[in-house]
Amino acid sequence: MKALIYDIDHLRLATLARNVQGLGLNYTTVVRLDNIRKHVKKKKFDLLILDSSATKILDRVRKLDETIPIIIIANRDSKIDYESIFLMGVEGLILRPYRIDLLKKVVEKAVKRRKVVLANLKAVTSLKQKIQELQALNEIGQAISSSLEPKKILRTIMEKAADLIKAEGWSVLLLDNNRRELVFEAAAGKAGKKLVGMRLQIGQGIAGWVAQYGQSLIVPDVTKDPRFYSGVDKTTKFTTKSILCVPMKSRDRIIGVIEVVNKISGEQFTQDDLEIFENLVSHITIALENAAIYRKMEQASLIDDLTQLYNSRYCNQFLDNFFTSRRAKQSIVSLIFLDIDFFKLVDDNFGHLVGSETLRYVGERLKRVVRSDDVVVRYGGDEYIVILPNTDKKTAAIIAERIRREVNKEPFYAFGNKKFSLSITSGVATYPDDAKSRDELIGKADKAMYKGKLSGRDKVVLA
Repeated sequence: MKALIYDIDHLRLATLARNVQGLGLNYTTVVRLDNIRKHVKKKKFDLLILDSSATKILDRVRKLDETIPIIIIANRDSKIDYESIFLMGVEGLILRPYRIDLLKKVVEKAVKRRKVVLANLKAVTSLKQKIQELQALNEIGQAISSSLEPKKILRTIMEKAADLIKAEGWSVLLLDNNRRELVFEAAAGKAGKKLVGMRLQIGQGIAGWVAQYGQSLIVPDVTKDPRFYSGVDKTTKFTTKSILCVPMKSRDRIIGVIEVVNKISGEQFTQDDLEIFENLVSHITIALENAAIYRKMEQASLIDDLTQLYNSRYCNQFLDNFFTSRRAKQSIVSLIFLDIDFFKLVDDNFGHLVGSETLRYVGERLKRVVRSDDVVVRYGGDEYIVILPNTDKKTAAIIAERIRREVNKEPFYAFGNKKFSLSITSGVATYPDDAKSRDELIGKADKAMYKGKLSGRDKVVLA
């Protein structure tokens, strides 16, 4: 507890200071009236012990801090408006000459009141903080539950989480199960952009340790923790001082970690921070898991079960996106529409099981010869489409011929090692030369393919 003592009389002030020190209080002495407010403004005091000459400025002192208890010491013959000073919150009045035990009693009463006030203020502050935390968590929960896009969820985390724990940097690292590495998927702060895409081995650094053991961790000083990996700081030119890191768990399986570094205030991360963060991470994990399930379902709805090629729904979506988003850039796209010649004979001669396997093998042969950016689609039955982005008709015709030869090159097999051969007929159309819309582009390629059917099959026909 710290007291501010004021008296214009140096001798009385020195005596009072010794008495206050004897009561176990720290103190600051003031001999000028106008310095009282300056000291109260600059520093936090728990008690003011003032000569009665200060009563003229009590109202102004009170405006600076209404919670500090005040004790007035006055001469017995002083003219004091007792009602006025007690209305201003004066804790006690001591008349000179006074006994030390009386001073002690009044001071102890004031200190006790001060402790109660501070405890109440702390409780109120804590309550306000909890309310703020709950509001932020509620906003985060609403925001991430309203989205099924992982990138949007992570962006929301970066924006909202700063309201909870003020820190210099945040990062979300997701587990790449194939390579057993953590990948920085999202980051905020000075080094944010440099972090995205970087990788850590499981067990490497604080994040790697948390991912390996599945335990939350507070590191107050990274220079004293051998688990800290400085390589990330060297790459990003950032200085990590302290870290709070929490694992993302889904059904006892680690899917990633989230970490915050360096509290802006310079203070260390606390257990309260950890509890807040673990609550937040649980929200995030559920949201990302829901997004992953949705993505799998959505992807499944765009894939043909038999051939594992894209289906007609995806074909339409891809072309719709092209025509709505890229037409202004004067891009081109070609489309190959192909059909297996006399496929009905395969079903009639060998049965539908062999027919289904044949459709799958045709799809595999298509994928062998197309380029990485080309889109292979089982459009329906024994019809396939190959979408060729940024490809003119001449190049598309070459690719279509390559596909035709690949399908013809090797025989297909039925039961008992019976062999049979297949051929395909293809039609090629190009935007913007042949069509101005999705349906027109597919229709022109289909019409060209049909011309090939009528003129002998096993060929490529251009629209």
